[in-house]
Amino acid sequence: MLVLTRRIDESIAIGDQIIITVLAVEGDRVKIGINAPREVIILRQEIFQAVQEQNKIQEKLIENPESKGIEELRKFLAGESDQPDQNVKEK
Repeated sequence: MLVLTRRIDESIAIGDQIIITVLAVEGDRVKIGINAPREVIILRQEIFQAVQEQNKIQEKLIENPESKGIEELRKFLAGESDQPDQNVKEK
């Protein structure tokens, strides 16, 4: 990981199309601005992780369309199971 120190109104360039600028520092919070092409997807880490989890759930349900038991899905969504139970049958 590259660690850089910047002050307010100073920037960091990533490649030739992305510029990250420190806009403000308020206590333990830093406000940044990101200038990038529209086709570049920029997400906060927690949103990125949520999207990854949703994609994982969708893949599992597509792989095992017959295993849609309510309890199994609840456990999977709650993180109590790494994979939907293969033995649950729809009624």
